Parts: sequence; structure tokens; C-alpha cells
Amino acid sequence: MLRRILLLLMCAVPGLALPVAAQGGKAFVKEAEALRAAQRLGEAVEKYGLAIRVDPGMIKAYQGRAEVYTLLERPADAAADLLKVHELDPGDAGYASRAASAQLDLDRAPEALALCDKALTIDPRNLEALQTKVRACLALNDLDAAAAASDRAIAVKGTTDTYYLHGLVRMAQRDYLTAEADLERVIGWNHLYEDAYVALAEVQLRLHDQYAGPTMQLRTLDKAVERTTTALELNPRSTAALFTRSKAYALQKEYGKAIDDISKVIANGRTDAEVYRQRATYYKGHGQHQNAVNDLNRVLQEQPKDVQALLLRAECKEANVDLEGAQRDLDLAAKALPDGQRTDGITLQDIQQRRERVAAALFELNREEDPPVITLVEPGRHGEVVQVGSALRQVQVSGHLRDRNPIKAVRVNGTEADFARDEKDPEFFASIPLATTDEHLTVEAEDVYGNQASIGLRIERTEGVPPVLALTAPDPGPDGIITVASDREELFIEGVASDDNIIRRVTVDGIVASYVPDTTRTEFSIKLAIAGKDRFTVRAEDRFGNVGERQVQLRRRAAPAPPPVEAAATVDRPADKTVERQGGRPTGGSTVASGTTWVVYIENSDYRSFPALQGQGGDANKMQKAFAKYDVQRTITRKNMSKQQLERFFSTELRDLVRSNKVNTVLVWYAGHGRTVGGKSYWIPVDARKDDIYTFYNYGPLKKLIENYSESVTHTLVVSDAAGSEASFYDLTR
Repeated sequence: MLRRILLLLMCAVPGLALPVAAQGGKAFVKEAEALRAAQRLGEAVEKYGLAIRVDPGMIKAYQGRAEVYTLLERPADAAADLLKVHELDPGDAGYASRAASAQLDLDRAPEALALCDKALTIDPRNLEALQTKVRACLALNDLDAAAAASDRAIAVKGTTDTYYLHGLVRMAQRDYLTAEADLERVIGWNHLYEDAYVALAEVQLRLHDQYAGPTMQLRTLDKAVERTTTALELNPRSTAALFTRSKAYALQKEYGKAIDDISKVIANGRTDAEVYRQRATYYKGHGQHQNAVNDLNRVLQEQPKDVQALLLRAECKEANVDLEGAQRDLDLAAKALPDGQRTDGITLQDIQQRRERVAAALFELNREEDPPVITLVEPGRHGEVVQVGSALRQVQVSGHLRDRNPIKAVRVNGTEADFARDEKDPEFFASIPLATTDEHLTVEAEDVYGNQASIGLRIERTEGVPPVLALTAPDPGPDGIITVASDREELFIEGVASDDNIIRRVTVDGIVASYVPDTTRTEFSIKLAIAGKDRFTVRAEDRFGNVGERQVQLRRRAAPAPPPVEAAATVDRPADKTVERQGGRPTGGSTVASGTTWVVYIENSDYRSFPALQGQGGDANKMQKAFAKYDVQRTITRKNMSKQQLERFFSTELRDLVRSNKVNTVLVWYAGHGRTVGGKSYWIPVDARKDDIYTFYNYGPLKKLIENYSESVTHTLVVSDAAGSEASFYDLTR
């Protein structure tokens, strides 16, 4: 209560403010020192803060709080207080030097150097400032300034610390004999100086690199091991001593001991990239290349463009016969290396030469004599015969190639086919001229090793009558014109395609329509975007390649003018309301306004060629969560579907159900195996074969197919909750 009265008097009576403030600040400092002595450090910080609030110029309060911050391992706060002390009394060299040391502990070498220069301007013989300046200059790699400061420090007073710093500077300047003498002197004066033992061991490692004779090299390594072992006797958890001794062991080819020491460094809490890089080199020397790769993965997570780490990992992968991985790392290293520059003596040309060598080794490793396997998709074949419409003068040929190695060339009747050269098991396409006298179709494939395969088929000409097309809605009439509103952007088209042979494809402006495959007569439908169009083309193709086309023109009708505002009728409409359903009952909350909504749940688990899937019981919960904002009226479940069943279900059964029930939203959820091949995603039917992509179900066009069921369909969602070979196979399309 008395303190509060005093504070009020400070504000009320200006003349009394200074003495009362001073008295209050001292009292707070005294309380803070008592709390500090009792190890109540947090409370001591608060008391020092009160003293500073009462008297912002009290240096003793800042100094005391800085010391407590140091005990609390809050170096940034301690440095801020010491800097404030220097600002309050800039003429004191000791304050400036202590602030400099605190800044250097935070890796702020430029700020520390500036404070050291201020301290030395006040007192040129300030030993603390000189020693801090040596460390700051070493951190900034200014060796000349560091040497001058270390010489001045020894001139002021030759101590273990000044000679230790002098030795560090001489080691940085590659004057290893002088550095050795300085550090030996430090140890002679103080045999408990741990850092000097580690530094002396580092000097021995540098001398090892300078000596050419094996005797002198072995002697330096023995000294390095001896000095670091002594340091570890003083401090068994010294990461610096363990790290340095591990390097000495590695140079002695004692990789087991080196790995043991560097692993202790990691166990003791040092986990920077340099430690893992060092252990990777030991693993490589010890022949444990996969362990080296694992450590380099950690390095490259932090430094993805580290050229040396990439090259070392490539070397380890090559030793592990992972030549493709080695190629990838060499490519990454080439990208990371700046143009026209070198890193540790490595140039872009060096990397390219390594890659060529690895590529040649990989080429020879994969050499085999198996020819490619050719699968012809179109034109359709029956045994050794392909049937082509007699009216065709150009035939489309496509298929699939399987080979363990890249394909070099594909030719159809001597014409080069198109295929993705960097893709495994690619599809090929060719359009070749076909004269009426041509009797054979030959497909040839060759892999990069010159292994060749070919299939020769006899051409059988069939009837050349194209399919008949009729549009039923909207009806273009005899003149082939459909009139639409000028602002209309979509048009739902329905029609019928018929032929004496099986209809293979129905498209509108190149977009596949919804139709029933493998029939001679099929209804088709499609929702076509017509914005900016004045015509569209309907095309049907039968199994023999005969094509029937019909072109329809679009006539734009001007939109009627809106009625005058005063003549417009006003109608009260009830507010739209939507509810969520749980278990078929509405619950409060907003849902997606989706009209009549159905869910289709496909669950494949009982596979013939793929491993059975277990634990799919949670899929229903995931599906319910994903579709929680939809008001679902019906759920259709299908299990263990073959490819034929999937195709028929989505092309016919579901389409008829959606049309007859005027469904607005169709939500599809698939649970089962999946694969991604050539950039396309597939569901795996239960009868699919692992080595045959044509037994997979390509669900990419499914969303568009469902939209083409009926004009009532306005919203579709396809979720593929598939277990694929890739970690990122899960695919969500809306």
C-alpha cells in the first residue's frame, strides 16, 4: 500500500518524482536479487522489470535481468538488455564488449564487430573486446583482421584464452605449425582445456593432408585420436570431440569406429545436415551404401540443391545397382549447378560424363533378347483377319505395346506410328492409306536393343454402308437446322444410331456421347457446350470403320425483351429451404441444393489376379462424411464387378434408371484397387489381369458420361478411393 502511495506521489508532485523513483527502483532490484538467490528466476525477471519501469535508466536492473535471462537460456533477451546497458552508458568499454559477446552468441557477427570497435576505441587494451573481435572476424572470414586482433590480445596478456584464439587464427591461415605450438602451450598451462584438445586434433588432421609420407600421416592421425580421446575423458558428451575423432578414424579406415562416434554425436543432440553428410561418407567407405543413401536423404531434405550431396548419393545408388536412381540424382545435380561454374572442382561436363557412364551401364544391365508384345485394338480382328469397310481408303490403327525396355520404333505397313517414347508400355496410333488391292496389314515394333516383333494380318473387305443417324431431340427437321435462344450455352441432344453391324463409337464434335456399346442399334445422348458455335457434327462408326456423319446448323433466336417494370406481376414465393438428412430424417442445417440425388457405391475386393482388399468397412463412413451436405434419396450398391459389368452398368443400367427417375445429381464412390498408367487413371475390375491394361476400367470419361445421361442431370461427383501402387493415387474429381 505504501509503495502505491509513493507511485501516486511521483505523478502528483514532479519535484519528488526522481528521488522516489530511484528509491523504488532500488527496492525492486533488491527484491529481484533475493528471488534470484532463492532460484525463483521467473519472479526475479518480473521484479527487475518493475525496477526498469520505475527507473528506465537503472543499469543495474538491466544487468541483473540479463544475467537471469542467461540462466533461463533466453540469450536473445539477455543480449537486448546488455545492448541497452551500452546505450545508457556508451562511454564504458566493458559494457560495449559484453554486449558484443552477447551478439556473437546469437550469430550476429557484424553487430558484434561494430560493438568491439566501439569498446576498443574507448579502451584499446580491453581484452574481452579483443577476444570477441577475433571470434567475430573468424566468423566473417576476415583472417587479416582476426590475426591483427589476436596478436594485440597476446600483447596485452598472454593467457590460455588468447593463445587458444591465436592458434585458431593461425589454423585458419593454414599456418599449422604455429597453430600446433600455440595449442600445445595452452594444454601445457591448463591440461583441462577441452576446446584446445579438439582444436589441436583438427590441426593434426590438416597436417595429415599436407604430408605426403605415410609415416607422418599415420603419426598425425594417432595424435588426433589421442587428443580427442583426452577431451572425451574430460567431457564424454562433447560432440565436437566425437565429430573430430570420427574423422580421424575414417582416415585410418576404421569406419566402424567412425560410424560409432558420429552416431553418438547425433544421439547427443547434434542433428544438422553436416553430421548426416559426414556419416554418409563413413557408411560409403564401409560399404553400407543404403545407409549412406538414407543419411543423404536427410541432408537433401534440408538442402535439396546441394550438388555434392546429390553426387554422393548418385555414387552410392550406383554401387547399390540402382542405376535409374543414380541417373535422376545426376540430372538434379546438373540442374542445381550454376551455368559455367564449378562446385568443389566439379563442372557440368564432369556430371554429364558420369551420367553417360551410368546410362551405358544401365543399358547393358537391362539388355535382353525378348521381343515386344503387340496388342492390336483397332481395326477389330478375328484371329488372323482384320475386317475393314470396303469404302474406306484410310484406316486408323491403334494398339498397345509391352516390353521391359523402351520402344524404339513402331511401323504399320511401313508407316511410322505415333507413341510416347518415354513411356513404359505405350499405346501407338497410325493412320495409313489403304488401297482396294491391299490384302495385308503388318504391324512391326522394335525395342532399344534391336529386338523385333511383328504381326501380319489378312485384310477382309466388308460392306461399306455407314451407320444411319437420326436426331430425336431437338428435331432438326428436314433442313437440318435447330433454333436456340441467343444466350443459350448448352444443348442436350438425343438420337439413334443404327447399322447392320455393331456400333463402335458415337461422338458429337469429337466428344464421346452416352450410348450402349456392342449393339447394332443404340440410343445416344450428350450435353453439348454450344457457346460460340453455329453448327455441330454427329458421327457414328461401326466395327469395320464405316462412318456416318450428320451436320446440324444452329440458328440463334434473339431473346425476348423483358416486360416493363410497372407491368411486371409480383408473385409471393415461399423461401427455398434445404435440410440435411441423417438416417433418412431431416436435421437442421444447410445442404447442397442438388435436387433428386442418388449415390452409387462400387466396392471391389474379391480379386482374381490382385491381392484381396481387407478392412473396407470404413469406406461407408468415409463416403457418408464426404457426401454429408447432399440430401440423398437412394443408394445403389454394386460389389465385385467385372470390366464387362462396369461398362454395361454405367452405359445402360444406370443411364436408364437416371432417365426414368429424373435424377439431378449422381454421386459415385469407388473402393478397390486402382492403377495409373501413362498418365491415365484406372479402376481394377475383379477379373483384371496385372499385365494387361485393356482389362482395366478407365474411369476418366465417367463424369462426362453421366452428365450425358439426361438433361435432368445437373451435377456429378466421382470419388476414387482406390488402393494404388503410387502413394498419391487417391483422386477426387468434381
